[in-house]
Amino acid sequence: MARNFVYRTAPLLVAAACTGSSAQTTADTDPTTGTSGGETTTTGGPTTTAPTTGTPTTTDAATTDATTTDGTTTEAVTATTSETTTTGTTGTASTGDTDTTSGTTGETDPYLEAEPLFAFGAVAEFDITLSDEAIAALNADGKKYTKGDLVATIDGQTYELPEIGVRLKGNYGSYRTLDQKAAFLLNFDRYVDDQLLLGLEKLAVNNMVQDCSMQQEILGYMLFRDVGIAAPRAGHVIVRVNGEPYGLYTAVESVDNEPYLDHWYGSDKGSIYEGAYGSDIHDPLVPSFDQDNGDDIGFADLYEFAAALDTMNDPATFVVDVAAVLDLANYLDFAATELYLGHWDGYAWTKNNYYVHRPQEDGALWTFMPWGIDQILRDHLDPFGGQGRLAQMCAASLPCRELLADSFDHVLARVEALDLAGAAAELGASIAPAVAADPRKECDDHVNAVAANVDFFMQRAASVEAGLACTVPSDVDVDGDGFSACTDDCDDNDPAVHPGAQEVCDLDDDNCDGIWDNDPLCPHCVEKDLPGPGTAQLCFVALPFAEAEADCVAQGGHLLAIPSQEIQDWAVAEAFAVAGSDWWIGLNDIDAEDDFVWTDGTPLGFTAWNEGEPNNVGEEDCVNLPTWSAGLWNDLVCDTPLPYICQTP
Repeated sequence: MARNFVYRTAPLLVAAACTGSSAQTTADTDPTTGTSGGETTTTGGPTTTAPTTGTPTTTDAATTDATTTDGTTTEAVTATTSETTTTGTTGTASTGDTDTTSGTTGETDPYLEAEPLFAFGAVAEFDITLSDEAIAALNADGKKYTKGDLVATIDGQTYELPEIGVRLKGNYGSYRTLDQKAAFLLNFDRYVDDQLLLGLEKLAVNNMVQDCSMQQEILGYMLFRDVGIAAPRAGHVIVRVNGEPYGLYTAVESVDNEPYLDHWYGSDKGSIYEGAYGSDIHDPLVPSFDQDNGDDIGFADLYEFAAALDTMNDPATFVVDVAAVLDLANYLDFAATELYLGHWDGYAWTKNNYYVHRPQEDGALWTFMPWGIDQILRDHLDPFGGQGRLAQMCAASLPCRELLADSFDHVLARVEALDLAGAAAELGASIAPAVAADPRKECDDHVNAVAANVDFFMQRAASVEAGLACTVPSDVDVDGDGFSACTDDCDDNDPAVHPGAQEVCDLDDDNCDGIWDNDPLCPHCVEKDLPGPGTAQLCFVALPFAEAEADCVAQGGHLLAIPSQEIQDWAVAEAFAVAGSDWWIGLNDIDAEDDFVWTDGTPLGFTAWNEGEPNNVGEEDCVNLPTWSAGLWNDLVCDTPLPYICQTP
């Protein structure tokens, strides 16, 4: 059945407008924990922590109802004694801690022991102590572990863990040094055998410098788990280092923690590979993965996975073929959740920030897990778009598109049941004091950022449904010209615009080749008056940087220099009005790294770099105005073809 079509073109990226474990519940789902259904029971009597975390403290306590963050109902125990602190190699203390008996099987589930750390709205405290030698080591190489001590205060309990492993974490946009708001990876048993924190061996402590709302990881992972995808739990924590306040962080459990794997997969055995930027299930790219769990077999299982995909050349049989190696239902739910959340930096859209997992048993299927979701809830991504190999293979297969549409329907239903808009507002209000007190936060717009998250959840269902109109692309041909708006027709309201049509020099793309007026008889630039003296040529035929500069010189000028905020604002507004793409300007460091100069010799005074730029990832020596940063400057590989702005007399 055809779905209603709304958008002019379906492959569309629309920018979005920019103290305890108790929680409100609904009849369907608890919006604060990301769980659905289930009956809560209350049981009195003594409780203990799981024996794997060391010697517990036993307490007779009353119990209160609570729901876990992973979709399992359990018993939360209210302590009736004063706070207890345990020191030593176990690193655990318990006075009326969460009961670790599974509410569904009756068996001990160590995964539940960490629930107090990840309780919705709760804020734990981490005091990290580093010696002078440890600080020097982290300053020399932040990605290498060094020794530190941790005192964690979680739900009123204090846990002392000596000699844990501490290193810094983050990549191009989020890595910070110790004199900034550094992010941390904590490994509790790196130097002390079997030392755990509430059953956890490792924990990421993320600085949220790319998330002004300081809540996206908590909300996003909540949705993944509620959909049924294995995903980390996350909770807020205030961090101090050697007594100095570092501010509010998100603590995220590592996916190779044994209780996590046992809980989601029934075993901690099996392969886990982390995909970094550009990693995909393709033979030449297999070595780009990092192995986080399982026997070292030289990526043999990943190579087999890639080889199996190589044999799947018929889109009509793709669904049947891929099901022999991939848990297809899991993948489609995973991809639908990524794309719903606008996770442009994940697997489906960009081939980044994800894990693949395969149990040890023969014939076991591959599954996907999310990671690095601190830049979500901004972009309304096309449900059938993306660069991931599996995303593209599914988009090419009509049966797979129909199954993916079903997964989107499932995700939309879970979002509604969770009331994620309400959860975002509630969480934003609960952490507001901690955000205000954060001395190292890099964004002062928390209130508006939370409001933007709420707006995203309110608006996203409509944009997803619009994209799902293209589930069967041939159903969408409004102008009846024989070309689908979902795949070929760049203007489905005009029968004169379609692939193969004649360009008519009207500042439009009549033949749908992606280039305006792509005909030798048509001009390739739009002339505009600059603020102050001179004119600008906004040239919409994409060229590499050197060719763009040569064309500007041929027109009697150079690529645009931006010496002021006035020219910056003008350039962004005028260029994006001509074409919603990235644009070259004249700044570059081709001759000397980090020595940026304008091609016309204008002295470099004013700058408008985007956060984390320039970062020179892959020899990026030329500067552009990107749409994704609202025109704040980004360095880019100079051979990239882009439209460009010339400054002429």
